[in-house]
Amino acid sequence: MAVKNFDEILIENAPLLLDIFGEAGVYRPGVLDRAIRGIIRHVQDDATVSPVVRHRSPLINLKVANDSVTGISAGEFEQGQVVSIPPRKGADAREFQMARIVSQDAGFIVYEVH
Repeated sequence: MAVKNFDEILIENAPLLLDIFGEAGVYRPGVLDRAIRGIIRHVQDDATVSPVVRHRSPLINLKVANDSVTGISAGEFEQGQVVSIPPRKGADAREFQMARIVSQDAGFIVYEVH
């Protein structure tokens, strides 16, 4: 019996976790839109942009499969691309711009969206 490493297990189980915890959305890179599932986390903006005084705004971290078929891979990401996701559970989807990659591993990638 071949022993699988951590990355292989993570890649195999990413769809299961997204089915359980994910929300449906659409990735709109500007060419062929595609359906995705992502885990949406809300993060409070730290408002550290100085010297401008501004209100804090909620940021959203979107965790998707690190895959160019079922998610959004790091290789295809460009700042300013658009995703259509619900801002919170039960809400209607709306468009957000993708700002940056927060973290990634073999199975998942987390994007900051505004």
